Amino acid sequence: MSGYGQVTGRQIAAARALLGLDQAGLAGASNISEDALRAIEANRANPTNDSDDLRAVVSALQSAGISFIDDNQTSSAGGPGVRLLKSPDEFDTDQSQTVQYPEHLAPDAPTGAGG
Repeated sequence: MSGYGQVTGRQIAAARALLGLDQAGLAGASNISEDALRAIEANRANPTNDSDDLRAVVSALQSAGISFIDDNQTSSAGGPGVRLLKSPDEFDTDQSQTVQYPEHLAPDAPTGAGG
């Protein structure tokens, strides 16, 4: 995402829900007040500015594995959204060391099977 000002209050609330956090938990992780977080989430469009509180919230969510999706980023009909990049309990190993064996990469389904 190119700027904090493009993150909407709904995206923040959705990201918080994906992580199973309540407002108190996210406010604590972001080192901001619950009132400030409520104000950010209540703004259904883009938050009014690139405030330090907004930066702290976005940073905390991204550190927890959230990716923010810009409006129309993935398709012309798409809207803004969030994606959980990893489960908090997942990836206890270095994924860069994953081995892909060539025999498993060859297509083994008939053409048009969608696989």
